[in-house]
Amino acid sequence: MSTISSLIKVLFKPAHLRALLSYDSKGYLTDIGWFNAFDSKSPVDEQGNPIPWVTYSFIDFIKTRISKEHAIFEFGSGNSTLFYAKYAGIVVSVEHDKEWYEKISATKPDNSEMIYTELVRGGEYCQVPVKLQEKFDVIIVDGRDRVNCCIQAVNALSDNGVVVLDDSERADYKDGIEFLVAHGFKELPFSGISPGLFYRKSTSVFYKPNNCLGI
Repeated sequence: MSTISSLIKVLFKPAHLRALLSYDSKGYLTDIGWFNAFDSKSPVDEQGNPIPWVTYSFIDFIKTRISKEHAIFEFGSGNSTLFYAKYAGIVVSVEHDKEWYEKISATKPDNSEMIYTELVRGGEYCQVPVKLQEKFDVIIVDGRDRVNCCIQAVNALSDNGVVVLDDSERADYKDGIEFLVAHGFKELPFSGISPGLFYRKSTSVFYKPNNCLGI
């Protein structure tokens, strides 16, 4: 459905229009800070604190499951880095955008580490967590080259580690999902809307029995 036809449909249903207009002062969207994120064009919560650009249902889940005992690696960086560092023991992020890397590095928390790597599909970027020769409890795939990142992540996980794939509903990432499932991981999708955006998407956790998140 086009934007114009959607608008016409709403305009001819006054009850729908009144409901939508009321959401900027009360209701779920206000409670979760969706309007803050929409206005600022960045992922923040109702108090303006940084959050990842993932589904709200996943945010509600993960912030009660990670602790200072956990080491997190993330492909991609930003407000997510600040958010995860608040809960985890350490967060290591790889970033391919030099300007963005310098911006986030300037404000990164003490328990986080930033790594700049040029993006080459199937190259060093997706291999960073393996080359570090460390084991991570949670590896978050939310950057570029996501299929190859999923494939490499398996070799950098702790024995009870999990992989998180954002935008897991996209057909482009099907091969990465099939790889994880073929290697014994089960998928737990968290679907819904994300900060400042109003379309349905999914953020999935791939886990095995006795995992670090207690799934």
